[in-house]
Amino acid sequence: MEQQNSKKLGFINGLVLLVVTIGALFLAGSTVGQAGVVLLSIGTLISFFGFIQSHLIDREQVEALEMQELDRSQPPILGKSLFAGAAEDAYPARNARRQFEKWVVPAFSVLVLLSQVLGLLLVFSQLHGELGGWTLFTQASGSALQIMFFALFMVVLFMMGKYSAGLARMDGQELLRPGASYMLLGSVVCTAVVIAEAASFFGQVWDRGITWVVFAVIAVSALENLVTLVLEIYRPRLDDKKARLLYESRLIGLLGQPGGLISTATQALDYQFGFKVSETWFYKYLEQKLALIIAIQVVVLFLSSSFVVVQQNEEAFLERFGKRNDHLLPGFSFKLPWPIDKVYRYKTKKIQNFVLGVLDKDEAAKPNSGDPEDVQVLLWTSQHNHGSSKDPEQNYNMIVASSDVLLDTAASDSVPVNLLTVSIPVQYRINNLTNWVYNTDNAGSMLQKLSMREVTRYLIGVDIHELMGPGRTKAQEELKKAIQRQADISQLGAEIVFVGLQDIHPPVGQNEQSKASGGVAESYEKVNVAQLHSGTNRLGALQYKAGKVPRARGAASELLAKARSESTSKVAKAKAEAGRFDQQLSAFNAAPSVYKTRSKLEAFQRTTKGARKYILSDPANRDIINLELQDKLRSDLLDVTVDPEN
Repeated sequence: MEQQNSKKLGFINGLVLLVVTIGALFLAGSTVGQAGVVLLSIGTLISFFGFIQSHLIDREQVEALEMQELDRSQPPILGKSLFAGAAEDAYPARNARRQFEKWVVPAFSVLVLLSQVLGLLLVFSQLHGELGGWTLFTQASGSALQIMFFALFMVVLFMMGKYSAGLARMDGQELLRPGASYMLLGSVVCTAVVIAEAASFFGQVWDRGITWVVFAVIAVSALENLVTLVLEIYRPRLDDKKARLLYESRLIGLLGQPGGLISTATQALDYQFGFKVSETWFYKYLEQKLALIIAIQVVVLFLSSSFVVVQQNEEAFLERFGKRNDHLLPGFSFKLPWPIDKVYRYKTKKIQNFVLGVLDKDEAAKPNSGDPEDVQVLLWTSQHNHGSSKDPEQNYNMIVASSDVLLDTAASDSVPVNLLTVSIPVQYRINNLTNWVYNTDNAGSMLQKLSMREVTRYLIGVDIHELMGPGRTKAQEELKKAIQRQADISQLGAEIVFVGLQDIHPPVGQNEQSKASGGVAESYEKVNVAQLHSGTNRLGALQYKAGKVPRARGAASELLAKARSESTSKVAKAKAEAGRFDQQLSAFNAAPSVYKTRSKLEAFQRTTKGARKYILSDPANRDIINLELQDKLRSDLLDVTVDPEN
C-alpha cells in the first residue's frame, strides 16, 4: 500500500513539473526564466522515468508476494515447495526489471546527458543573443503577471518537493528522490526568476548574472552525469546490493536540499575527531544559531554597502532606484544600502585613449615598457599591427588626396587619390561628467565615431606627401581641433589631449592589383629610394662642381705666382752677375797677376772642398814614398782632420 502511494506521488510530481514547465515556457520573458525551463524540463523527464521504474519494482514485489502465496498453498514435495528453485522464466516481472535497469536506465541517462547539452547550447545562445527569444507567449520583462505566476510555481514546487524529499528518506522510496531534488531546485530557480523580474521592474539588471549561475549548475550536472556513466562501466554488479540511481544527480540533490551537506559535515567531524562532536553543547548551539549568524552576516554585508570611497582621480554619480540623485566628489560618503542606491565611478582625471584604425592585439596585451630590449624597429614593408601576416588583405586603409600630375595620357582618367593605412591614437580626458554620462548613451563610442569621421574628412582633402612629410605636425593640430569642435557640439564632456600621426603609411603587403610587384608600401619605398639616389647624385655633382672650379683657379694662381717668382729671380741673378763682372774687370785692371792667382786659388778651394790635401815642400825632389797599409800607421801621420772649408 505504501509503495502504491509513493508511485502515485511520483506520477503526481511528474505532472506538476510538466505543468510548471509549460507555464514557465509560456511566461518566461527573461533569460533566467528560459534557463529555468531547461532545468524543469530535465526534471520532468527524470520524474516520469522514476515513475516507470517504480511501477516495474511494484510489479516485481507483487509477483514475489504471489509466488510466496503459492508456495504456502501447495503441499511440500520431498521437503520442498512446488515452485522452489523454479526457472527464471517463472519471474517475468523481475526479469523485466533487471533488463530495464541493465539497458533502459543507461540509455535514459545518455538521453538526459544529451538534453543537458542541448539545454546548455540554448541558454548560451540566449546569453549571447545568437537566437531570438523562444518563449511561446511574449511578456514584457518585469511584468506583474510573470512575478505572480513564478511566485506561485515557487510555492507549489517547494511544498511538493519538500514532502517528496521527506518521504524519499524511508526505505524503498528512493525513486522519489531525483524528482524531489529537481522540484526543490526548481523552486529556487523560480525564486531567482522572481528576484530578477522584480529587479528589472525597478530598473536593475540582474537577469544575466543569475542566468550564468543556472548555466553553471546545468554544466556541472552534465559533467557529473558523464563521469557517472563512465564509472558505471567499471562498477561491479551484485544482485542483492542496491546501487544508487544512475540518473540521479548528487549536485542537484545538494542544491535542492542543502541540509544534507550539514549532516555530511557532522558525520565527517565525528569521524575525524573520534567522538561525537555533534553532541557537544557548542556544536548544538552553533547548529541552533546558524541561521541567525548567517542572517547577521548578510545584514552586515548589506549595511556595508552604505559606505562609499571615491578616489582622488575619480568622480561618481549616485543613483537611487535607477534615477540620478547626487554627484560625488573624491572622498568618503554615505548612501542607502544596495540595491536602493548604486554608485557609478568614472576616472575623470585619468588620460584615456583609443586607436582609430587598426590596433595590434599583442601590443595592447603587452604594453611597451620603454626599455631598449622592448623597443622594436618596424619597416613599412614588414607585416606588423596592420592586418595579419596570414591574411594581408585585412588592412584598414583610408583614402588620401594626391596632388601628383599624371603625365601618361593612358592614366589621365585615374582619380588623384591614394590609400593610406592608419593607426592613429587619440587621448582624451573627461572634463564634464554630467554630459559624458547623461547626454549620450555611450559617450566613448560616440567620441570614437566622431573622431573617425573627422579623420576621414581631413585625409580626403590633404596631400599624402604633405601629410607624411613636413605637414604632419600641422595635421595633428588640425585634427585635434576638429575632433574637439565636434565633441563640444555634441556636448560629450570630453577634452581631446593628443592626436598622434606617428603610425601611418601606405598599405603593406600584396593586394589584388599588385600580386606580382608587391604592395603599395613596397612600391612607395622604391620611389623614395630612387628619389634619394637622385638627390644623392645631384648633391655629388654640385659638390664636384663646387670643388673643381676653386681648385682650377688655385692651380692657375699658383702657376702665375711661380712664373713671376722665377722671372724675378732670373732678372736679379742677371743683374748681380753683370755687377760682379764689372767689379772683376776693375780688380783685374788694377793687379792682373794678383787677380789671376787669387782666382786660381778660389777655384782650387771650391773644387777641392772636403778633399784631403798633401803639401810637398820641394817640387824637384823625386823621392818615392811607399806606405805599408797592413799595419796601422801612426795616428799623428794619417788621422789628420781636414777642415771641410779648406
